[in-house]
Amino acid sequence: MVPARRRDGVIQCYIERVKTRGMRSFGLATATYHLYLKDNDTFLMAAKKRMANKTANYLISIDKDDLSRKSENYVGKLRSNFLGTEFNVYDNGMNPSSGDTTAGSSKVREELGIALYASNLLGSRGPRKMRVAIPVVDERTNRRVVFQPKDEQDGILQKFKDRELDQLFYMINKPPRWNDQVGAYVLNFNGRVTMASVKNFQLINPEDQERVVLQFGRVAKDKFTMDFQSPLSPFQAFALCLSSFDSKLACE
Repeated sequence: MVPARRRDGVIQCYIERVKTRGMRSFGLATATYHLYLKDNDTFLMAAKKRMANKTANYLISIDKDDLSRKSENYVGKLRSNFLGTEFNVYDNGMNPSSGDTTAGSSKVREELGIALYASNLLGSRGPRKMRVAIPVVDERTNRRVVFQPKDEQDGILQKFKDRELDQLFYMINKPPRWNDQVGAYVLNFNGRVTMASVKNFQLINPEDQERVVLQFGRVAKDKFTMDFQSPLSPFQAFALCLSSFDSKLACE
């Protein structure tokens, strides 16, 4: 959960998607996502989408074999709206509106970020457009502004929509360029991404467009790079990448 520091530079990771068969009578495939640090292939976190929910809801755990929301290994979640265009990132605290005490947590949950996807009339041929906001981090203390909204009106998403950005670090996806040779929109990933995909993205702060804060992209059928730096934490970066995996009714 701790944000990366500026002096850490770019932290290189990768995500493996592990597909399994679920609900055999329907032939539906489910997947878990495992996050590793590139150095020494160190496991960091795992995530799995909850299938019974009306909206996308990904549980994130520090144990790849224990993805229960009631477990002490549960560290947070990513939740979307029905269309899959708005995502909220939370830690493992309880929902103040429900009185939920899942995993024995007595603290109110902390909101750690949002991701918004614009509708894409071009379908899968067009690039996705992302806007992301996370709490500001004090570079001196490496502590983030704490958001513990009692309702959605006090949350990051509403503040972002109201343009109340003084406590938020704002990012957009770096616009890709059309490449006639490959017939697709492309970005320069400096060799870290090797396959074209609508899921690939780079996030930048509009005021510092040469510094890529998070980049995510496919390198094999079920393997993706995830490189991030300050002010993101590994958990926030992973959650934002999970939002790109999720299918979006209004975007493609």
